[in-house]
Amino acid sequence: MEGVFGIISPFLTAIAIILIVFISKILRERSRNELIMKAIEHGKEISPELLAESRKEKKSDPLTSSLVIIGVGIGLFVSLYLFFDELKYAAFGFIPLFIGLGQLIAYLINKRNNPKGEY
Repeated sequence: MEGVFGIISPFLTAIAIILIVFISKILRERSRNELIMKAIEHGKEISPELLAESRKEKKSDPLTSSLVIIGVGIGLFVSLYLFFDELKYAAFGFIPLFIGLGQLIAYLINKRNNPKGEY
């Protein structure tokens, strides 16, 4: 029974996190819509910022994402090495590490070719 729970618990945790994120998003949108409806009922003027999307578009920064992936790869490598005491399992940390290094090299090449900062 413990083995089954050990295998299922990470998946249940991931599902719970996703559900919490979606439920909080739905509740936030519902309260925003109720605020707009109450403002309309009372004849108040609604600001354009309230009607606009509350989330701002985040520009993706290739440097930041590559450094995060490199950090994930290093962390995965170290944790697997410390947990299993074998290099063959820890080598799985090299996958995100090399993906991040590839993204970093692509960022540096694009930066050199586009000095204006357009990617």
